[in-house]
Amino acid sequence: MPLGPVRLALPCAAALLAAGPAMAAPTPSSPETALEAYVEGLRSGRVETLRALFLPDGQFCTLADKGATPIGCKRFAEVLGDWAARPDPAASGRVLDRRDATPAMSAVTYELHFGGDRYVDQLLLYRTDAGWRVVAKTTAVQ
Repeated sequence: MPLGPVRLALPCAAALLAAGPAMAAPTPSSPETALEAYVEGLRSGRVETLRALFLPDGQFCTLADKGATPIGCKRFAEVLGDWAARPDPAASGRVLDRRDATPAMSAVTYELHFGGDRYVDQLLLYRTDAGWRVVAKTTAVQ
């Protein structure tokens, strides 16, 4: 049976519709835009939003209370689900400082209000084909 325009168009339309949600997430064009997506992921509890921003093998490190050792580090893939499981519609954040080492590498000091706590984060970001991605994060609860 020959392929007519309708039979040829249906698989193409189905492929476009299936790709729609994945294409809907904007590519972060700056570290600030990426960090807005970070806060939005925490507000909504959408782990997909966080996974698009944080490199799965990237490092998340915390210091114990009052600077006591040990420093605890985990991969982002291990913690993003926990972060998303506690959505906070009132989450907010702001850039305190940004230092660009190269056009594709940035260090950001970020103040995050989430879950009733105030965090000061040091974030390292790289610009990739998918936009800005967080590759490392250290945090302190204030």
